Amino acid sequence: MELETIQITLPSSKSLSNRWLMLDYMSRTGIKIKNISSSNDTQQLSRLLHQLKASRRHNFDCRDAATVARFLLALLSITPGTHTLTGTEQLCRRPMGQLIDALRAVGCSIECMGEEGFLPVKIEGMVPTSPRIKIDCGISSQFASALLMAAATMPQGGMVELIGAPVSEPYIDMTLKVMEQAKVQCVLKGNPPTYYVEHSIPQCDIVSIEKDWSSASYFFEAVSLMPGVPVRLPGLQRESLQGDQVVRDIYSSLGLTVTQGEQSVELCRTKSMGGKLEWDFTGTPDLVPAVSVTCAALGIEANLKGVDCLRYKESDRIESLVAGLKVLGREVSVADGCMIIPAGEPFSKENTNPAEPIDTHDDHRIAMAFGVLKVINPAITVTNPECVSKSFPDFWKMLERLTSVQ
Repeated sequence: MELETIQITLPSSKSLSNRWLMLDYMSRTGIKIKNISSSNDTQQLSRLLHQLKASRRHNFDCRDAATVARFLLALLSITPGTHTLTGTEQLCRRPMGQLIDALRAVGCSIECMGEEGFLPVKIEGMVPTSPRIKIDCGISSQFASALLMAAATMPQGGMVELIGAPVSEPYIDMTLKVMEQAKVQCVLKGNPPTYYVEHSIPQCDIVSIEKDWSSASYFFEAVSLMPGVPVRLPGLQRESLQGDQVVRDIYSSLGLTVTQGEQSVELCRTKSMGGKLEWDFTGTPDLVPAVSVTCAALGIEANLKGVDCLRYKESDRIESLVAGLKVLGREVSVADGCMIIPAGEPFSKENTNPAEPIDTHDDHRIAMAFGVLKVINPAITVTNPECVSKSFPDFWKMLERLTSVQ
């Protein structure tokens, strides 16, 4: 009997939401943002920008949100006043050194109050002595995005020069496209690539945030493990600003049936999935947790390249994934920036019975990637399941729609 299509409500993109919140702060008339993300990260950025605008306090607690910290670090450095920027112990382990050094090089006053290159920091906001900022984005593209948006508020505009090849480059492209929509002028010139940002007041009456392709990856994973179960993901646009839309191509190459409409995607596993996956994730590292667990669960051999930057996320995601898969009986190796997953027997309810919860290391993407395995064995659990609220507060509720058909 053919099953009824299950509809999953995805969160709105927090990456787009966070960028529009920054531009809204920079605008004079305000921007109406529809369908803003309900993620903890976006809600915290909204609160802190409201606090900054109201000039009530100059102590900014970003909790565990690295995007928020990096965006605010650049903005506060050129905002008059004395500010402190801090967060959770987890956030204070996230790398900030390249961004701090880039801002210091143009005269910004940033004092690391603990270990050099990390939060917490004390900032004396001022106009930079030079409009040309050089930044190494080998660890995070968020450094470039933070500087590009902040440059528009500088009296004469600014220039952001990239040193070396950035990781997650589609997120820089996203920032530029959002700025263009808000009529903030930015031109790319030269080699090394340098972005020339004019002093601009963002202008946009209303914007609607599209659904999140990164969050969708966990339901591509789930459907891959559930033959014959059709799933619809509304709000995933054919013409998306998000680089993680490439998840369609990855799963299609593995044999998943992916049907893209103008404003939605339908998924179904109508045949066996297999082969060997070779893919470079330098531009889209947030997809690695779902894809790696999918390949391991299906017994598919995989060579996942460009994963080095995963060591600097909410957890060392390479270590977290390798450890979690080992608990489930799959030995994974890492060499030269590649995660190598051997072919093996597919996971089943009989052979996936860990004695204890899989350790998420309080990382939302690790929790979701391993949590999806509940569609194979509902007894699988993860530590600190609430950490998914960082990006997808309703994840477990949506996943239950699939586990209930088993």
